[in-house]
Amino acid sequence: MQKVSLLLILLLLAGCARFNSGWSEDSGRHDAPYTQSSFDELLAFGANMANIPPLSRSEVCSTLLKRQKDYPGTTGIELHLMVGRLFSDTCGDIPEILKGVGSIPPENLSDERVQKLVSIYTEALKRSQAVSIKLSSLERKHKKLQSVLESKNVSRSKKNTTISKKTEDESKKTEDESKKNETQLLREKLEAIRSMEKHLDESGDAN
Repeated sequence: MQKVSLLLILLLLAGCARFNSGWSEDSGRHDAPYTQSSFDELLAFGANMANIPPLSRSEVCSTLLKRQKDYPGTTGIELHLMVGRLFSDTCGDIPEILKGVGSIPPENLSDERVQKLVSIYTEALKRSQAVSIKLSSLERKHKKLQSVLESKNVSRSKKNTTISKKTEDESKKTEDESKKNETQLLREKLEAIRSMEKHLDESGDAN
């Protein structure tokens, strides 16, 4: 009888230890920063992110991402990342954040105000992503157009250089021909003068 009683006492103690251990872990997780998912907590977090400098926002996002690894699937952390992403790109990729928020069980979002807040922030993130995609597309098109224009300018410059050289050669050729014609004309005049002198000399000898 004493052995049975001792065994029951040991079982009860073991059960209490497990219960206390489990409660401590849940309590620790519940009390960890950014794990709360109440409307007031999310609203205060958003207001704080709006009023701190970019570097501090990045630090908060780094802490959130670390908490996400430590406590995966925690509703509060997923919602804080969603709010933080509107203020800093360092809070992660939008598709991953939306995926995390979308996987939150409905019973964890029983507060109607939180549901509305999630809807607002989700739509805002989707629009932000769409704008980012458009900007990336425009930047690619701009770079491509700039490359084409630079290529055309190089070709035009080479063409102009060729035309300029050709024009210079033609001008030089024309100048050379002009000098040649002038020299030929002077020679002809000189020959004519010599011929006249010879004719005059011959006429003088005859007299």
